[in-house]
Amino acid sequence: MRLQAIPSLNYVYADERGNIGYIYNGAFPVRKEGPDWQGVLPGDRSDLIWRSYVPFDKEPQIWNPPSGFVFNSNNTPFHATGPADDLKPENFSPTLGIQTDMTNRAWRAMETYGADPRITAEAFHAYKYDLAYSTRSPEAAAFQEVLAVDPGNDADLRQSLDILRRWDARTNVANRGAALAILTIEPVIVAQLNGKAPRRPIDALRDAIRTLKTHFGRLDPEWGQVNRLRRGSLSLAIDGGPDIFRGVYGEPQPDGTLTAMAGDTFVMFVTWDKAGKLASESIHQFGSATEDRKSPHYADQAPLFVGMKTKPVLFTQAELAGHVEADYEPGKR
Repeated sequence: MRLQAIPSLNYVYADERGNIGYIYNGAFPVRKEGPDWQGVLPGDRSDLIWRSYVPFDKEPQIWNPPSGFVFNSNNTPFHATGPADDLKPENFSPTLGIQTDMTNRAWRAMETYGADPRITAEAFHAYKYDLAYSTRSPEAAAFQEVLAVDPGNDADLRQSLDILRRWDARTNVANRGAALAILTIEPVIVAQLNGKAPRRPIDALRDAIRTLKTHFGRLDPEWGQVNRLRRGSLSLAIDGGPDIFRGVYGEPQPDGTLTAMAGDTFVMFVTWDKAGKLASESIHQFGSATEDRKSPHYADQAPLFVGMKTKPVLFTQAELAGHVEADYEPGKR
C-alpha cells in the first residue's frame, strides 16, 4: 500500500487477528493551499505546479474503530463506519478533492450492517443481498421528482405514477413495481456514472411506459420477467437493480428485457473463528470457464448465483479430494 502502486481503488482490510481498516486510496497531489483547484487556474505561475504526492500515512483511513465495522460503496470516506468514528472533513485539506457524495448502497450499509450491533453470519449474508432503495438515496430523490409531475389527461402516466407511489422500493423478482421504477431510474444513473448530462426522470419514465406496454402488455410485469441473467442457453430471472447491494445493471434488449451486464459478479464471504482458522465460500455469476462455451463450467454457477447461494472454497488437498477433474502441468497436458 505504501508503494501507492494502484491508486484508483478503495481498500477494506480484515485479518485473523480481528484487525479491520479502510483506506480511501489514491494519488493525491500536494497542491498550494488557497486557490480553488476545482476551477481554472493560470498556467503561467510556477507556484501552482505540484511536484509530489500526499504520503500514504496522510491519506484518509480508519483502523479498528470502536464501532466494529468499516465499509465503502463508492461513497465519501467521511461515512465509512459508525458516526462517532467517522473521519472529519475539517481534518483534510480541500486541495485533496475528496468526494462528499453518498450512494444508495452507502445509505443501506448504514441502515443494515451499521445499525446491527451484534451481527450474525446469517444476517451478514442477508444484508449482502439487500434489495432495497433507501429513502435518503439519490434514486429516491429522482423518484420524488417524477411523482411531483401532473399527469393531466394522460391515462398511462397517471397509472404509472400510481404504481410508483405503491412501490415498496424493493427489487425482488416477483415485484410488480420494480420494472417501471428501474427502467425509469437506470438511464439516469448510468448517464451520471459515465459523466454525461443526466436524463430527466420524467423522460425516462415515458420511455419505460412505451417499452412495457409494447413488450409486456402492461405497466407492472413481474421484475423477473424483465430482469434477466443470460449465459449460453440460460436465461434466468434475477433479483436486484442498479446501486443496491444486489447490484444488477441491465443492457436493454430488442424484446424489452434487460440482460445483466454489470454489478454483482464474484462474491466471497470470509470468516475467521476465534482460533484464527480461515473459512470462506464464494460464487461466480457464470462459472470458472469464462471463455470456453463447450465447458460444463461455462454457466454452471449461474443458478446458484441468481438464487443468492454460495459454495465452499476448497483450500487443502484433503478438501479438494473428489472434486478434481484434471491434474496437469501447464504445457504438458
